[in-house]
Amino acid sequence: MKKLFALLVCSLAFCAPLTAQTANVTVTDIPAIVSDGFAAYAKGGSDAALTVWCKGSPMEADLTQRMNTANNLTKFEGAYGKYLGWELVKVYTLTPSSKVVFAAAKFERGPLWLAFSCYKATDTWSIAQLGMDAIAMRILPSTAFKE
Repeated sequence: MKKLFALLVCSLAFCAPLTAQTANVTVTDIPAIVSDGFAAYAKGGSDAALTVWCKGSPMEADLTQRMNTANNLTKFEGAYGKYLGWELVKVYTLTPSSKVVFAAAKFERGPLWLAFSCYKATDTWSIAQLGMDAIAMRILPSTAFKE
């Protein structure tokens, strides 16, 4: 009986950190504009995703910034292949009206790391800033690399 109890305690000790890491983020923590953009990407490509992600953001009116972002995505797709989906890395709630969402867009030959600075002035979330890079260390916070 003591061996069974010790095994149970060791199992719980091992599983608790895993549960704590994954239990922090729920689907409701992710502003819909982020996941809607990825859904648009799957259906209509990078232009469709950018249309969603730029809605209500400074990029919506800044054609130069939007074109640069579109060109960067096109170059990335050329090197890394077809878009396959996305995975959530982490959501940081900074204030009730601002969140940062870190994600990995999956492509055939590697991920594109993204940081969405989300802002809600009234009832609707927008993306104030969008950062992306093929190198995770340039996008993800340093805490993502600590064990």
